[in-house]
Amino acid sequence: MAIRLALPKGRLLRKTASLLQKADWRLDEYHSSMGFYRPKSERYPDVVIRVFHEKDIPIQIAMGNYDLGICGADWVEELIVKYPRSGLVKL
Repeated sequence: MAIRLALPKGRLLRKTASLLQKADWRLDEYHSSMGFYRPKSERYPDVVIRVFHEKDIPIQIAMGNYDLGICGADWVEELIVKYPRSGLVKL
């Protein structure tokens, strides 16, 4: 079973790309001028990755479409306040 990862576009893209590069994820297709939203990891080929607007990431995770995501804490907190039973966990 593949892990499904939701990554942000917009304000956190550069910082997220840098973090994943330091962790040696090898996401060459994940950068500010990318033309598509499904980058692949050379190192982790079984990970399914999709790029979303940051505000949509906690929703995608709460719905069970993705297992893990990176976004601002404000979006996570907002969703938890609106839907406390969502099962979303802020790390």
